[in-house]
Amino acid sequence: MTAATAQPGRLDAGLLQAARAEQPALMRTLERLVNIETGTGNAEGLAQLAQVLERELRAVGATVTRHKPDGDVVGDNLVGRIPGKGATRLLLIAHMDTVYPKGTLAKHPFRVEGDRAYGPGVADNKGGIAQILHTLRLLKARGAEHGPITVMLNSDEERGSFGSRALIQRLAAEADAVLSFEPTSQHEEPLILGTSSIAYYKVAVQGASAHAGANPELGVNALVEAADIIGRTRELDNPARELRFNWTVMSAGTVPNVVPDRAQLEADIRFAREEDLTGLLRTLEDRIQNQKRLAKSEITIRAERGRPGFTANASGRAMGAQAQAIYAELGQTLAVIDRVGAGTDAGYAALSGKPVVESMGLPGYGFHSDEAEYALIDAIPRRLYLTARMIMELSQRKP
Repeated sequence: MTAATAQPGRLDAGLLQAARAEQPALMRTLERLVNIETGTGNAEGLAQLAQVLERELRAVGATVTRHKPDGDVVGDNLVGRIPGKGATRLLLIAHMDTVYPKGTLAKHPFRVEGDRAYGPGVADNKGGIAQILHTLRLLKARGAEHGPITVMLNSDEERGSFGSRALIQRLAAEADAVLSFEPTSQHEEPLILGTSSIAYYKVAVQGASAHAGANPELGVNALVEAADIIGRTRELDNPARELRFNWTVMSAGTVPNVVPDRAQLEADIRFAREEDLTGLLRTLEDRIQNQKRLAKSEITIRAERGRPGFTANASGRAMGAQAQAIYAELGQTLAVIDRVGAGTDAGYAALSGKPVVESMGLPGYGFHSDEAEYALIDAIPRRLYLTARMIMELSQRKP
């Protein structure tokens, strides 16, 4: 078979036809992947999915290696390498884990309603994995010219990728460009050129227990202090500065007739600028420690860095424009979003300094919602076309 090349700016009718023909096979793969439960930490499900994906990667010509995660994370990370003659080394990343606990699939199995495929993780991120696999099938069938391609599928993205971040960074450093396959919105199906950095903020309140009816005045109510902390900090969320601060977890007390002596609070922080985080942490420290409601309460604060954000460099922005031009060949409009509040593995990849684009995956809606999450079926051919064309074009010249 003669190796196929693509001409920039001109519709590749043969590739589009092949992408349309590939849709039923991708749907079968998607159903198979969704029907394996892989909530983060689900050792059995992640092992089963890894076996399936290893076979699929080998079928498209990849040499596959398994990498044990760091720390106490569950589930091997998969790396598939496909040789190529093109100029650009590409890294394609997606994740095997979902947010859904074991048993969710039985309540909300894979199903198709009209133009929507439903199921736990169908878009985030089983759709991204299926898209990678079937794009590689298209390229192989066409004998398309491309550079060396590395596929990295990790097992703990939904919990911060602490077991796989070092591997992501190493592979990104070896590549010339990175395509990340998180799902995209159903509206204008955008690519993402920036994500937020994440910090986790934890507060422990130590009080003193007492009988809630006989002598509550002898206690120090940790729950009251924790609730007041929320009240005196709740307006610190600042979307105008791309700084999001939200209390998300609270726990206190064990029985109704005892003044609780301990309380825990956790907050999620998303930020685009380091100085904003510094200012927020300083304000929180002052309001929590220096404006106590109960003088005898003892408060401990711990701030932890999570996944870093990324801002696309000039080459990354050029890749975004390239994707828009490819969509235009299809008569479609592709939006590009400068930054979203979510954090993804694109942040770890971008630490390499290489160009990165995010949300190459399938369009959908309701991510992290077991009943509502779906992927758009009619978008499959154009997303396959987009990914294949991006790989072919990037392989002809470095970004």
